[in-house]
Amino acid sequence: MTKSSLELDPESKRYPLSFTQEWFCSLVQGDAGGAFGLRFILVCPIRVTGPVDLAVLQGALDDVVARHELLRTLVVRDTDPPYQLVCPPCSVPLEVKDLPPVTGKSRDMAAQELIVEAERGTMSPQRVPMLRASLCRFDDRDSVLILTVHHSVSDGWSVQVILRDLGAFYAARSSGVPARLPAVRQYREYSQWQQAGAANPADDGAPRYWLEKLRGARELTMPNDRPHPDTYSRPYSMHTYLVEADVAEAATALATAGRGSLFMVLLSVIYVLAHQITGASDLAVRAFTAGRNEPQFQDTMGLFINLVPFRTDIGECASFRDIVARTKETCIDAYAHELPVNVIEQAIPEFITSRENLRTSQFCLTEAPSQFGDLVLPIAEGAREIHERLLQEPERPDIPSGMVWYLEVTPNGELFGGVHFNLDEFDESTVAGWATDFRRIMAGAVCEPDKDWRTL
Repeated sequence: MTKSSLELDPESKRYPLSFTQEWFCSLVQGDAGGAFGLRFILVCPIRVTGPVDLAVLQGALDDVVARHELLRTLVVRDTDPPYQLVCPPCSVPLEVKDLPPVTGKSRDMAAQELIVEAERGTMSPQRVPMLRASLCRFDDRDSVLILTVHHSVSDGWSVQVILRDLGAFYAARSSGVPARLPAVRQYREYSQWQQAGAANPADDGAPRYWLEKLRGARELTMPNDRPHPDTYSRPYSMHTYLVEADVAEAATALATAGRGSLFMVLLSVIYVLAHQITGASDLAVRAFTAGRNEPQFQDTMGLFINLVPFRTDIGECASFRDIVARTKETCIDAYAHELPVNVIEQAIPEFITSRENLRTSQFCLTEAPSQFGDLVLPIAEGAREIHERLLQEPERPDIPSGMVWYLEVTPNGELFGGVHFNLDEFDESTVAGWATDFRRIMAGAVCEPDKDWRTL
């Protein structure tokens, strides 16, 4: 796209939705203000050392909202077609809590309780800004800053962008030196760029690739313990587990040796697990990707995530290393031909099967973003995002259907895993058993990658 094709009408406040926004709207149809829409949030906890200047923090938060329009953008859905409405800059609600003395437990555990409480909160997707902040102070030198953003305008990558920019603005307001941040394209520009490209495609190679790649395929589904109910009686649950640091390190080493990524190794483990559960060898696993394939939008805050099908036939592979190599080929081809999830679904509707079978659930895999590494924010005397989770919120509202496996490499090298599922469909013991099998398969596979994968 040329620069001129991204120019906007300065008099207009209506902008088209991105494909991801359209997909999100279809998922929460009729529930934008209901339990799912209100609880569809991302929580980012930050441990801050040193005294926090409240005026500076408030100003920095407001700077973030001024810089990133999507934090003050509403999706108007009761029109045809729906559209984005950008609102003027506004102030971020900042709550300050002075915590009572901690007795009988550590401050780290008290911080975990604050995180769980925040994850139980709500936020309306119809009220700007879609960013909230709460500063919980143990004392003048130790506090937890909790940022909450609505998931309809943000993803994991975007949260990291918010953190980076918040730190830069806090430092700038403290020092009087302007923040040095890269120029940013707005999400409405991305939406227009994407829609213009769909209307005038330069090459139809990607649609052809997916039509051929998914011919005769069915997405991976997991057998339910109970049929899907007409309506869920409870929010989604989350089962968590840890993969030891030495196993995660071996997985990374295996990926490096094959000139691949850790994601490719994890996806290969999922293939083996899925084969053991379903008996299938030709497997199409849907996995979330960052969806940021255009360099000009790397610093844009918004909902970019995409759900891509990765189809691999592992039946003729002799070893786990062979599966990783074949998975690498699948991933490289999928990345090169990536299309928005709803475009693929519309082109190949027969690929989606879980919504037709009341006794199976769609399976998705997502890996936490790490594009900025372990950020040290220049807030007060230093601040870091809290990655360790000593307590887990047992209920999660952010999965509209199916099952999602979440994997994240923690700063201490362990692999943190979480399985999001609904107790209306699955027993906790079923999910816990699959998580145990995943850990067993992974430990055996990465330590003996040349072993017959069927014996893992």
